[in-house]
Amino acid sequence: MTGLQAAILGGSALILLVLALRLGLQRHLPRRLFPALWCAAAVRLLLPVSIPTRLSVWNLFERTSASSAAGAVSRALLPFPDLTDGAAMEAVLQAPARVSPLFIVWLAGTVLLAAYVSTGCIFMVRGFRSAQIAPCPSMVALLDLFRFRKSPRIRATSSRRAPLTFGVLRPVILLPEGLAAESEPFRLVLAHELAHVKRRDCVRKLLFTVCLCLYWWNPLVWCMVILAGRDMELACDEAVLRALGPGCRKAYALTLLSMAARSPAPAPLTASFSGSSLSRRIRAIARFRPVSKWAGVCAAIAFALSACVFSTQAALPAPSGQEPVVPEPLQVEAVEASSALPEAIGPEAPEALAEAEFPEKAPEMTVAKYVWPLENADAAVNDSFGWREHPVSRTVSFHAGVDLDAPGGSNVLAVADGTVLKAEYHEAYGYFIQLEHEDGIQTLYAHLQELLAAPGDEVKQGQIIGLSGSSGWTTGPHLHLGVYIDGETVDPLAFLMTEDA
Repeated sequence: MTGLQAAILGGSALILLVLALRLGLQRHLPRRLFPALWCAAAVRLLLPVSIPTRLSVWNLFERTSASSAAGAVSRALLPFPDLTDGAAMEAVLQAPARVSPLFIVWLAGTVLLAAYVSTGCIFMVRGFRSAQIAPCPSMVALLDLFRFRKSPRIRATSSRRAPLTFGVLRPVILLPEGLAAESEPFRLVLAHELAHVKRRDCVRKLLFTVCLCLYWWNPLVWCMVILAGRDMELACDEAVLRALGPGCRKAYALTLLSMAARSPAPAPLTASFSGSSLSRRIRAIARFRPVSKWAGVCAAIAFALSACVFSTQAALPAPSGQEPVVPEPLQVEAVEASSALPEAIGPEAPEALAEAEFPEKAPEMTVAKYVWPLENADAAVNDSFGWREHPVSRTVSFHAGVDLDAPGGSNVLAVADGTVLKAEYHEAYGYFIQLEHEDGIQTLYAHLQELLAAPGDEVKQGQIIGLSGSSGWTTGPHLHLGVYIDGETVDPLAFLMTEDA
């Protein structure tokens, strides 16, 4: 599973979990809990990396043929194909990259939506004509009540969109010009907008907007953005009632109705007093009662455990270091065509090889010093050694290896006899195996789906040491092969193909 696929599936699973929690326990949990859960889902969508855990439900689907494939040897040891021909090498390394039509459609939708939101915000902010409101006792009391380190700017405007709050780094609160400074509506509206600033709801809105621009094609993301906006307003209503006391519920509901009569539709990237779902908010105000914080803590713990199960990826442990049964590959090749060998080597291969009739003396054969790390000798080179644009980060970086085309689950072979130095998980390389060979040479096999060797194991040339996959920072299944001489990275193709047999 690629990092992007993991982000899509994990984020969508978190959205469904929040929906289930919202539908079942919304009245019994603090309102401020739900915006935080929506933010967790949005952040997961924006992290294109795999998060492996042993609790993931994907472990049930990923544990396939580890025991049968471990320790097996490829039937045919394929040497590196002849890529020394200049024309052939240039054709492989300079193959044009194909741009998917789906990617073009996605990019067009993302750019158009981002341009629409940005243009709307620019014209909206330019339309505000505001004046600073002089401090008054009720304003000072509310600022002290919400305990700001740096007080937001509070202004009056003639815009029909007020009251609202906008701005990420330095929030600005806009109140209607006709609102008397010491009146009850002024106090309640200001308290609501200060709650938005205290909770950093403008930052949340920006986060959800970025998710929507990137995942405009996902209906679950649209659902998240709409419901998160409603839950932020409900959470601010709850914050005001908790701060001012439940005795102001009636006045607060009446003020909400009066502000809704003058406000147009909610503006992007802003938090508005009369923003959304008016009838639901009034019912929630009428039914308001303090909820124990322990209910929210228990719900958050249950959500975190469910998220680990449904929104993370499989974490396959390295094998236990059991000594593999390794039949001699040369003996397999030396058997005559009439010998009774199985069609394919499987779990029963050792017994079948023991019963097979071998000639007393095998013919002389030359063996390549290094073999191709995949059973498919024609595997294309997707990404060559050297400087390139990283396919995930889109930054120019040095690629210390080659990427070979390998469908998920393909057998990965040791290019030569060696010892397993590392067999573990790395954030960028995913599951990888590092082998040490003679003469200070090391090889690295990264982005694996399964590890079939453990640190300390002695492996033979052509032995299956893992299965290819797309763990770590990848855009699809492939095998990353790296070669190091005395700690210095070299081009795997240029070096291994020039070694003497």
